[in-house]
Amino acid sequence: MPNKNSGKNNKGKKNKMAYSSKDTTKKEVVVNEKTEKVEETKPAKTSMKGEYDLANNTPFIIATCFCVILLGGLILALCVKRIPKTKDGNEIIATLKGKTITADTLYQELKSESGTSALMNIIDEYIANKEVKVTKEDKEYVQEVVDYYKQYAEYYGVDLQTFLANYVGLKDITTEDEFFDYVLKDYKKTLAVRKFIADEASEKDLKTYYNENYSDKLTVRHILIQVDSEAEDQDAADKEAYDKAVSLIEQLDKTDSKKLESKITDLAKNNSDDTGTYSDGGLLEDFSKNDVVSEFWDASEKLKDGEYTKEPVKTVYGYHVIYKVGSKAKEKYKDVKDEVKNKYAESLLSSDSNLQVTKWDELRKQYKLSIKDDEMKAEYKNTVKAAKNSDSEEAEENE
Repeated sequence: MPNKNSGKNNKGKKNKMAYSSKDTTKKEVVVNEKTEKVEETKPAKTSMKGEYDLANNTPFIIATCFCVILLGGLILALCVKRIPKTKDGNEIIATLKGKTITADTLYQELKSESGTSALMNIIDEYIANKEVKVTKEDKEYVQEVVDYYKQYAEYYGVDLQTFLANYVGLKDITTEDEFFDYVLKDYKKTLAVRKFIADEASEKDLKTYYNENYSDKLTVRHILIQVDSEAEDQDAADKEAYDKAVSLIEQLDKTDSKKLESKITDLAKNNSDDTGTYSDGGLLEDFSKNDVVSEFWDASEKLKDGEYTKEPVKTVYGYHVIYKVGSKAKEKYKDVKDEVKNKYAESLLSSDSNLQVTKWDELRKQYKLSIKDDEMKAEYKNTVKAAKNSDSEEAEENE
C-alpha cells in the first residue's frame, strides 16, 4: 500500500511506495528570507537511527556559526598581535570617530544575540564526544545525509556549497568533507541523547515496546486496484475497483496451485496500481505489522503459505489481492534488545518535541554543568522550564 501521504499512483513514474501504517515525514528545505520556500518534497531517508532534518535547525545553525566565527576571530587576533586596552584594562576591538568598541561590548552583544545557544552547542559537543563512539554504520548514515543534500543541490542545478549557503544558511561550509564533519557532529548529539534515554528505560518498558512493535515478518505478492478519487460518482468508482479485483481473484481460482505465484506475478505486472512493486510482480518482502496498515497485515497473516485472499481486501489505498509467499518468526527479545532500546528511545523522541530539551538538561547535570553567567543561566533555566511545562500541559490534556 502506498504511504498515507501518497497521491494517486502513476505508472509512468516508478517511485518506491512506502508500506507504512504511519505518516512518512518528508524533508523540506528551508530557503533564506530573501527567497521563497521550496515546495519540492523528495522522499526522505529513513533509518532506525532517526531522520536527520538539517533544515529544521537552520536558525540555530546560523546563530551558532555567526557567534563561533566572531569569537574565533577575537581569539586569533589576540594570538597574532597585542590588542590595545582601555584604561580599565578592557581590550579595544575597533575605533571610529567618537566611538570605541571594546571586547566586553562585543561579548555582551554576541551573548544577547545567541550566546546561550552557542554555549550549549559547545557543551553538548563535548558531552557527545564523551558519550558516543562513532561506528562504521554511523558514518555510512551521515554519508547518506550528505548524499541526500547533494541530490537536492543537483536537482536545483547548483553545487553543494551554493545550495547549503543559499537554501540552508550554512555559508561557511565550502567542501563536502566540511559538511560531512558538520553533520557528524550534530548526529553524535542525537546519538548521545538517544543513548541516555535508552539506558534509562526499564525492562518492563522495553518488553512492552517489543511486544507491541515486533512481529513475524511476512513476504507476499499483491495487486493494488485503486479507486478513482477524481470520479464524480465515488460509489460507482469504488464498485468498479472492487469488481476488477474480484475478476483477478477469479483468474487465480482457475489457475493450478503450482502456478499460482507465477500467475499473480504476471497479473500484478499488468494490473497493479502500486508503482513501487508492480514491476517486481507485487513482491513485498519481510515486512512486519508496523510496516503496513492493519487491514493489509491482518489479511496477510491469516493466509497459509501458497494461499491467496478469496475476497478483495479494502484499505485506504484501494482493493488488494494478496498471495502469501512465506513468513519468518520474529526475533527473540534477547537477540534484539539493543535494537529495541534504540528504537524505543527514538520513538519517545519523535513523539515528544520537548523531550530532547529535558533529557539534555538531565545529561548535562550528570556532567556537573554550572553556568556562571547569570543572564545565560536564567535564559537556560527558562528554556528547560518551558519545555517541562509544555509536557505537563500535554499530559493533563491527555488525561
